[in-house]
Amino acid sequence: MSNKTTNTITLPKKLFDSLIEAQKNWERVSNELEDFLLSLDKRFIRKMKKARKEHLSGKTRDLMKLKQELE
Repeated sequence: MSNKTTNTITLPKKLFDSLIEAQKNWERVSNELEDFLLSLDKRFIRKMKKARKEHLSGKTRDLMKLKQELE
């Protein structure tokens, strides 16, 4: 026999469902907040514009080849 103890709580299903919904909403809001904050970061915007320009001009690298180089 094991000496492990288990602590279990019982929640009403409605409360549990509310907690799950709250977590989903928090995830959505935190992602939106992150996007908003990044949109205010001039340095981030410059880097993204540069990366987009390089991508459109064909300055890209194959991900699998890059991974092999880094191994």
